[in-house]
Amino acid sequence: MKKFVCLMAAAALGLAACSAERVSHFPSYKLKVVQGNELDAQALGHLQAGLSREQVQMLLGTPLLRDPFHQNRWDYVFVISRNGVVQENKSLTLYFDENGLLTRAEGDAMAHAAAANAAAASAVAP
Repeated sequence: MKKFVCLMAAAALGLAACSAERVSHFPSYKLKVVQGNELDAQALGHLQAGLSREQVQMLLGTPLLRDPFHQNRWDYVFVISRNGVVQENKSLTLYFDENGLLTRAEGDAMAHAAAANAAAASAVAP
């Protein structure tokens, strides 16, 4: 009986030590995962209404999502995460008219690009 209790206690301690929560606190290398297209602030600054799909693709690269049900909409998403925790998340949605020309762009990537371009302009100005 005493052996059984000791064995059960050792098994319980062993299983508790394998908890994912405790393992994540140990210092180890956490892989940085980058998904999507990195949206460059300068390239976003060149976006303007009237650009063709080909011109937009040359500026930003292939969109992450081309919805077959909304063919006049392209979505760009950029995510950086480490150990399952999202550190940076930017999205950009582009809308084209029936002729394939850019009509509007929306998303938080535009605000990040405007702030980055303003910071770069103020750093260059004397």
